[in-house]
Amino acid sequence: MAKLASRHLAAGLIAIAATLGAGTLASAESTPADNSAAPPAVEDFTYPGPAPFGNVKLLRGDGHIMLSDCAVNDQISVLSMDLPNESGNRICFRATGGNGYLALEVPNVIRIRTDNYALSAKITSEGVSQTVDIAKGAAASVGIGSGTGSGKPAVLLELRTT
Repeated sequence: MAKLASRHLAAGLIAIAATLGAGTLASAESTPADNSAAPPAVEDFTYPGPAPFGNVKLLRGDGHIMLSDCAVNDQISVLSMDLPNESGNRICFRATGGNGYLALEVPNVIRIRTDNYALSAKITSEGVSQTVDIAKGAAASVGIGSGTGSGKPAVLLELRTT
């Protein structure tokens, strides 16, 4: 009789295990969730937010030059004749590392100033690109702000801290 009871117990345990296993297999065969809207796991270096002005484009960077409030000290300040007067015609950035990069488009730039880092700025004017090096704690006049009489409107394309 004990053998019969142990056989029934073993058969019952096998039936329970089979039922639980079948349920697990059934759920594994269901259609996976659609995660096509999930962000990619690979960094694409696009700028993480919108520009504060409609005519400025913040394109991509390494995260070491970020948009900042112009009231903050120790930053990069870009003066443009095409920015709103209530902003003081400025857009400002904060550098957080010695080797920062930001690709952007700021139209009609006339002056670029940097506080804590030496800076390399790529600008273009009438289809000709040039790089302007600015020492730590200094400023450079560019485009029509250069005062040379031949200055043409310039677009700021890139900032690099060095």
